[in-house]
Parts: sequence; C-alpha cells; structure tokens
Amino acid sequence: MKRIICLSVYIIFTLSVFAQNDTTWKCATDEKYREIIAKNPEILIERQKLDEFVQDFIKNNPKTDEIYVIPVVFHVVHNYGEENISYEQILGAIDWMNKDYRKQRADTISIHPAFKNIAADSYIEFRLAKIDPNGECTIGVTRTISQTTYGGGEEAKDAAPTWPPDKYLNIWTVFSLGEGAAGWSYYPGTAPYGSDGIILIHDYIGVTGTSDMSHGSVITHEAGHYLNLPHPWGSTNDPGLQSNCDIDDGIEDTPNTIGHTDCNINAITCGSLDNVQNFMEYSYCYKMFTNGQSDVMRATLNSNVSGRNNLWSSSNRIATGTNDGYVPEICAPIADFSTNKTVGCTGFSVQYNDLSHNTDFIGIYQWNTEGGTPSVSNEPNPLIQYNEKGRFDANLYVENPTDSDSKLLADYIRVYDPIDGYPLPYTETFETTTFPLVTGNTNNDFYLVESGDRHWEQSSVGYTGKSVKVVNKYNDNGTKNKIFLPNLYIDQPYQSVKITFKTAYGRISTTYSDRLKISISVNCGDSLRLVSVLSGSTLTSEYVSANTTYIPALEDWKTQTFTISGNYIKSNNLRLVFESESNGGNAIYIDDVTAEIVTSGISEESSYGDLSVYPNPCMDELYIQNPGQNDEVVISIIDYTGKILSSANAQGELINVSSLIENLPSGIYFLRVSSENSLKTIKLVKD
Repeated sequence: MKRIICLSVYIIFTLSVFAQNDTTWKCATDEKYREIIAKNPEILIERQKLDEFVQDFIKNNPKTDEIYVIPVVFHVVHNYGEENISYEQILGAIDWMNKDYRKQRADTISIHPAFKNIAADSYIEFRLAKIDPNGECTIGVTRTISQTTYGGGEEAKDAAPTWPPDKYLNIWTVFSLGEGAAGWSYYPGTAPYGSDGIILIHDYIGVTGTSDMSHGSVITHEAGHYLNLPHPWGSTNDPGLQSNCDIDDGIEDTPNTIGHTDCNINAITCGSLDNVQNFMEYSYCYKMFTNGQSDVMRATLNSNVSGRNNLWSSSNRIATGTNDGYVPEICAPIADFSTNKTVGCTGFSVQYNDLSHNTDFIGIYQWNTEGGTPSVSNEPNPLIQYNEKGRFDANLYVENPTDSDSKLLADYIRVYDPIDGYPLPYTETFETTTFPLVTGNTNNDFYLVESGDRHWEQSSVGYTGKSVKVVNKYNDNGTKNKIFLPNLYIDQPYQSVKITFKTAYGRISTTYSDRLKISISVNCGDSLRLVSVLSGSTLTSEYVSANTTYIPALEDWKTQTFTISGNYIKSNNLRLVFESESNGGNAIYIDDVTAEIVTSGISEESSYGDLSVYPNPCMDELYIQNPGQNDEVVISIIDYTGKILSSANAQGELINVSSLIENLPSGIYFLRVSSENSLKTIKLVKD
C-alpha cells in the first residue's frame, strides 16, 4: 500500500509527509507556511544564507570520498502495541538507509541506463549512537510509553524529548499520525525548537518486522529532506501537475519533471526523460540519488545551520560512540514485558513477551508468575497456563554483566471460573459501593482497559441511581476505553440473549460523533466478538458545549436493545464489553444493562432474520453481522430509485462495509445483501 505525501512550504520551508494510502493526498502548505513565517520571519533569511553557502561550497571545494557518519537515535513512542518495534527492525532500517546512501543495493543494476552514470554514492552513513547525551551507555534506542503514539505528531516529541540535534539525528516512531500522514522531517534551519529530525509511523521503518520492502526507503526520502533535498519537481506537495514544469528543485542533474506517483521509468513530462527512480520521488521504485543531490547533502553537512556540520565531526563521533574502532559497553537492562491477554477462564494460557530494552544482551531471565503453571520460568518468552481462579501478580527479573532490573505488575492476570457468573435474567445498575471492584465478590468485577486521559468511571448521575461514564472531551480522537461487565451464566448454550440498556450522550458537533461498541465474550473476556455499534443520532441525546461536562437529564436517556444470536453463545459463559471510541464528543453514560434469554430470533428494525446491520442510522462506520453464514455475498448500497451507488463482494460472519458509505450524503438508502441462495434488503439511514 502506498502512502507517500509531502507537506511542503515552498522552497524556504519543507515539512515532508507520507500519506497513509495511495489515493489520499493532503497538503498543509499555506497553513504551515503562514504559521512558521508568522512566528519566525528570520527563517527566510537563514534559508537564503544556506542556499548561498551550499552553492559556494560545491563550486569551491573539490569532491572527496570522506565518509560522513551521522549518529542516530530512535525514539520509539508506544503503548505496548505493534508500534513497539524490535531492535532488530531498527538495525535493519539503518542498514537499508546505508545501502541507499552508499549505492549498495543489489537492484541498482536496474537503474534506467540514462541515469546510471550519475547515480551517486553519497559517502554518507548512519550509525546508532552508543553514548547518550549524558555520557552513558546506549544502544541508540529509547522507548517511551505514551498515548501520543496515536496521532500525536509533535506531541510525541514532547513525550520522548529530543537529544541535542547538533549531535544526533533524532528519529521518532509512532503508531499513527494526524491528517493521514505517515511521517515528516524538516529542512535544516526550519524546525521548531525540540522538533528537528524525522517522525514516522512504525511500519515505515526498515523492511522487516511491521514494515516491508515497499516501505524501506521512505526513511531515506525523509533523511533527504533533513539533508536539504527538495523533490525533483520542487518543494510542493502536488506531483503530477503540468505546471510543475515551471518550477524546479535547483539541482542541475535532476531533470525537470511534474513528479510521479507510479513507476513509469520512461516518462517524459517536461521535455526530457524523468528520473522516476530518484529517492526524492513518490514513485515507489526509487533506487538512486544523483551526483548533484549528493553534492547538496554533503555541502549542507558542512554548514553550521542547525549544527549539521557538527554531526559528523571527529569530536562528535567520539562523544556519541560512533567513531571507527569504538568498542561499546554492554548497557544496563530495563525490564519490561507484555502479554497477549490478561483475562480469561480457568485453563487459559498466556503468552509472555519479553520487552526488556536499553541493551542488546541479557544473560538471565527469571519469571515469577503467581498462580500459573509453571510459576517460575527462565525462558525469554514463556507460555503460562492458569488453572485456578483469582487475581495474580507477574514479575520479570533480567540480568546481564553490567546490571539487573525487574518489573512487577500486581493483580495483572485475572482468572474466572466460567460457572461463577450471574444467572439470567440479570440487570447491572452500577450501584456498587466500590468501583471497579467489590470486595469478596469475584462475580461483580468491572475490569477496565484504559487509554487516554479519562476512562470509564462510576457516576452519581444515572437513569436510576448511579451509572458509568467516560468523558471523552478530554481524550484525543480515536482513544478507546473498555469496561468488562461481570460474567453471566447461561444454563444452556446456543440460546439467544436479548440485551437492553440505557445510554445518554452529549454530542458537540453534527460533524463528529463518538462511538459505543458492544462486544461479547464466551470465555470470560479472553476473546471478543463485536456485536453492535452505536453512533450518530442513534447514540446522541443532546448537542452540548465543549466547555462544560455533559450531565444528562432524565429525558435524555435512550433505550438501546439488540439480540445476540444463539449461534454466538457456544458456552455457559457470557460477558458483555462496552468500548467507547472518542471522536469529538463530550461524555457517554451507560445504565441499567439487562440480559435475558429470548426464544425468538433477532427482531430489530435494522435486521432481517439473523442478519443485522449497525449502526443504523450510521455516519462513517457500518457493519453487517450474519451469524453462522460464511458464503460469499454481494453487498450493495441502493438509492430510492433503485440505482446501485456502491457494492462489494465479501465473506464472513462480521463484515466491515464502511467503505461503501464513506462518500454518501446524509439520507435514506437500502442495503442489499445477496448470495446464491438468498436476497435480503434493509433500510439504511445515514446521518
């Protein structure tokens, strides 16, 4: 999947950005330009001075084969997800960058013949730092746990502060970035304080782990901007425009071009053959820098703008442990770990994953897993089984010749007996005096999975008495918080269960809406199945101000109901899980959740037989639930005239068809699900 895009501020300022797919092109040129010039008008002068220095340096200094080594530190900002990339993936990224900059990739043989003779070995290399700014041992990687990994952008740099930018190339990696971006970097002399360097989504780091071969040279492109290279068509974010023939990147041996987002290596767009395989293109078949680009980067590394000339100096290489012949120490370990699950029924197994860091060598592991089998392990990543109910600690001790460290998580693993659940019918009114736990009652356990600044909490305001709420106005968009309700006991599996509950939601804008997703588990929370989604008008009680926290009146409470097909309830255990997803709203409340056995099938307006569509009304998200059916179906959105507006083939019991409604205006439509043996149509409302 392609995601390249650049946010450029003409030639004097560039913030380059890679977009998250190959069809979305976003640019904040004017806005970013106005912001930076308004705050720092002297940047115009500094950029002009750097341009003059580069031209003079190239003109007056002979080319050399001296290798400029740049010390690098990766700041991995994560929340224990896949974005916590491995040290091996980072090593691979550095290796790939060096192959790109030294013209050492095997596929350089396929560079277009017209450009082979100007494909450059830039004699620039990147090395992970071995000494940190305080003179302490490092492996060139820091790890910071922060919610800013989810679209925080520059905030992620606050969470993981910059190492001195005149001594290190700082590279931040995160889970996602705002506005569909996958990364950016700054030209020398343009970065806001504490921001100089590169930031990228984790799956654009190297060619292994969470990344792949198609993403490997994205970091090379960004480092090109860091070293003062524009795009071949000039510093704009609009490749493909014929008007780009009227501008240029200022480098003589990169042919004038309109810019490319595909790999036509024989393209001629401005009267001469385009260098489509250039690393600063968007073509995804990049293989080279030109000699002229190499000259610009090397000249920039001799300028004192942003301290670029200090990066590769002998004194800095010694200070950062990147000088030839330096033998690094073994750094002290920092113990850390995660697991694939933390909750389940008796007999379930947990895979422990060592995430200890700050060192590339650990000699001793010792796990103490209370209540588990085995309870002690010396393996790096043990599999532990839990056969007795309870709440159990987990501890990891690690040691190497330099030092040792340990991490203890109390009550980390929760194990339930599946028959301990409350019998049906059951109503949860959230009146417990201690939230989320009730002393001495293992059934009434509200287990929370928390993210962001505000989480599910007990409220003194409810439909009847107390309720639970999450105040999402304090959370970034996309923040998710789960609350697991107590376990329920189903006397006979495969019975359908009707769920009824009250909601109250304060919505700030008609444009955005938080979501409330309901999932079920039939193994005490070990695994979840999404069964309903509420958003938009279905969830909204009132439009409220963002300046106050929404408190619902009695008339604000809505009754929500759906039926869980017996095809999903294959055991005696049932657990309901409510997940809020913030998206510009104020606060969501839940109260009086009732579960009862029903003998009839699903009967909501948005259902047909066992087929369910939710949320309905919808906004930008839509799911189809088809219990027990795995036939391939054709899903179509139809207007009132019978015209098919969008369609797709799909298969499975739960199908995400959000893409079919993303471009539809608000209105009433029909959703048709057809297979070889059936045809079902449901009225669909889009807010």
